[in-house]
Amino acid sequence: MKLHVLILSMILAVQAFAGRIITYTATSNVSQEDANNAAIAGVAKQIVSQVNASQTLTKSEITRDGSSTLDETFFSSNNVKSNIKLKGVTIVPEKTDGKGFKATAKLDMDEFTADIQFQMKRIKEDIAKYESSAREALANRLYAKAANDLESARPLVPEYERMLWQLSKVYPLNDSHKLVHDLSGIEASLLAKLSKITLQGPSESFTLTKSEMPEWGVQVSDDQGALSGFPLIAKQGRQTLSEKRSDESGRASFVLRKVNFEKGPYTITVVPNLPMGLLKSAELDQGIEVSYEVSQKRCEIRLECKQIANLCSAVENALSQKSIFTTDNAKAPLLKTQFTSTSRGSIGSGNNAMSSFDVTFSLKGEKISFTAKSKGVGKNELDANVKALQKMDFADLQKQVAPYCK
Repeated sequence: MKLHVLILSMILAVQAFAGRIITYTATSNVSQEDANNAAIAGVAKQIVSQVNASQTLTKSEITRDGSSTLDETFFSSNNVKSNIKLKGVTIVPEKTDGKGFKATAKLDMDEFTADIQFQMKRIKEDIAKYESSAREALANRLYAKAANDLESARPLVPEYERMLWQLSKVYPLNDSHKLVHDLSGIEASLLAKLSKITLQGPSESFTLTKSEMPEWGVQVSDDQGALSGFPLIAKQGRQTLSEKRSDESGRASFVLRKVNFEKGPYTITVVPNLPMGLLKSAELDQGIEVSYEVSQKRCEIRLECKQIANLCSAVENALSQKSIFTTDNAKAPLLKTQFTSTSRGSIGSGNNAMSSFDVTFSLKGEKISFTAKSKGVGKNELDANVKALQKMDFADLQKQVAPYCK
């Protein structure tokens, strides 16, 4: 492989960003395309170097078997060379006195950076818009709106800084590129307002006979009185039960249909529906708790179970979890059990192998007909039936036996 080094003479036509136009002239004794590429490379290099300091450059090129490969060491900063090709750098081939080739590349820096500068301008305008909207919301006690504006503006700041860093690699910055905002001041004002909010729950106590609560409300106030349009969320554990906003009187009404009934906790937590970071800073993240008691009726049935004893015991245990108990009282309805299992194959192998079954369970009597289905996985069919039974929903059975409960 023949290897020789050609010195490309890069003549700097413009020593500074006068008129925001960068030009570079290069010659090559390899080909016109080579000269073109060298001129583009010169413009790219000059963009980067002019941002740092003006200097005259000499560029080396290694040619192998007539194919040239430009050394791209100075292209590593933001891929300047690739970018300016996409931005439409103008290349003008020029005549030479000898056998060599010559080209001049020209690039308008304002056009080259127009897209990123437009995006940066738009971000600055968006941040200013969110700031103005948040201040107006604070003045009108619309704290959720102010919080949303603040959360929308925050990610725009690092986005702008990233673009500013990119622009700084190829364009001289000035004061017009500075991002001026007061998001931290708005946050401080919002936290001061939120810290004065109080939530007052219902004064009455609740005793439930089913998994539904009667309507109750939460009163929301700040230092100026009742607060309308304030968002609240009612949760039980990790589950969100309802989302409401306070009305003109500052009251948010809740009607909850599916609260914990079979087992606790028997409390509902109401917190502002705002970003958790703001709630913690304003010490509102704990909200208030609304407690209730459960009074379950005792339902009695007679059970006819002809399955293996372990399975019959599992049925009685599952029913007792729903306050349905077996009895010898002749007045209680007689219900007969039935199981149907369909194998779905094995899971795992060796000592860890488990069997999967689709299980159908039914309880039938004179006025009661209940059927439930579930999938069970166990060491054998019996074990799978028990596991499936534990996952079944007995709500419909509870409704059917309600006349026999007291």
